[in-house]
Amino acid sequence: MIAGVVVVAVLLTGSRWISYVPVGPLYISDVLMCAAFLRVACSRSDSPKRTGRTHGPGIQVGLLLLMTALHLLAVQADVRLAARDAAPFAYAAITYFSASAYQRASDHGRARTVQLLHGGLLLHFGWLAVATFVPEFAAMMPQVSVNARMMGIRTDFDVAVLGVLAGMSIVRMRRGRVWLHATVATAALVPAFALPSRAGILACCTCVLVAVLLRSGKGGRLNVRAVLAATAAILALVAVLPITPGGQRLLATDGGSATAPREVVEGAVGTKRARFTAWNRVMTYTLDDPVRASIGVGFGTNFMALSRADLPLRGRGEDKADGVRSPHNFLLTVLARLGFAGLTVVAALIAALLVVVVQTVRSGPPDELTSLCVLLVLSIFIVALLGVVLESPFGAVPFFWAAGILLAGHRSRRDRRRRESEEKILPRTARVTAGVG
Repeated sequence: MIAGVVVVAVLLTGSRWISYVPVGPLYISDVLMCAAFLRVACSRSDSPKRTGRTHGPGIQVGLLLLMTALHLLAVQADVRLAARDAAPFAYAAITYFSASAYQRASDHGRARTVQLLHGGLLLHFGWLAVATFVPEFAAMMPQVSVNARMMGIRTDFDVAVLGVLAGMSIVRMRRGRVWLHATVATAALVPAFALPSRAGILACCTCVLVAVLLRSGKGGRLNVRAVLAATAAILALVAVLPITPGGQRLLATDGGSATAPREVVEGAVGTKRARFTAWNRVMTYTLDDPVRASIGVGFGTNFMALSRADLPLRGRGEDKADGVRSPHNFLLTVLARLGFAGLTVVAALIAALLVVVVQTVRSGPPDELTSLCVLLVLSIFIVALLGVVLESPFGAVPFFWAAGILLAGHRSRRDRRRRESEEKILPRTARVTAGVG
């Protein structure tokens, strides 16, 4: 299987609460990441050298890791706190392992990778459905750490993961057993719509729409049939959203929802106002100083407290652990930590991923793993724009792992098509030359 898939499957299974499971002085995600590093090192030393070029995830990831390392070297205060702030950016290193392993893996290895991840998604759906509809049972679960309880729901991310399962089930309808996969997709959407998360609902609906496009295209390619199917899916979602808690909260964002209860509207508007206030303070603080604007504050510095952006979020009760250290928007976190230099690199990385996603939807995915990675990247990035997701291991590790596969796979296929085109041209040129001679 592809390197790193075990840690990704574990994090998708338990989401936030399982990332806090301690293993000695470390957390389970850290231990599994170290195991993935060792596995890659051993496999490279034992396996024969691969013929042909192996593509990496791109220069953007290397620049992001370089900037992270330089900022860490400049830390003079609390090194442990700085390492915690830098960890989400350092997780980008997993893109190199997934990129290389994806190109070396056989079709059977990729299929086994999908099976493991699909099993993790099903387990996640199982416990989340229980925690959603039988909260009394979830409340009896033990604490896995000071910050998390077993079966504790992280609404935005958990709803996004349900969207990935629903989307993957739609894509798998191509393989047969349509009623089975349709049942799984419908069942996954039930707790997704029951949980009140705007970002999660947006990510979930996006996964469904993209999966419909991937599933309905003839021969994998986007066509009129796929567009009509996506339109029907949009109409169905529009009809369902106003009667669900998540949809009501989404529609009440601007305060104009006629179907949402008054307390839902007030909560949605209040949260939106708190986020906007925090975002404005972070941007003002960062842009007020040329050095901060260019290279950021680095790691270890609580820019949320210095900019007073933590006050509106703390007032909404959005972070109760050990202080608010993120503005609930990954791009603003990058701007504050790494400045415009880091934001440019991350924006280029996101743009490259979106290009791959669009081309995959248009031309059709080469395998199920690519479809799954498309859904993971889209869903996690959407919730990261409105929550603390990519700043956490349960969001950063799956995102960068999937990003490595998408970027390297796209470059590999493009290189292969170019070689095949050259191989077709060379014999033709040789025949023309021989005829002239």
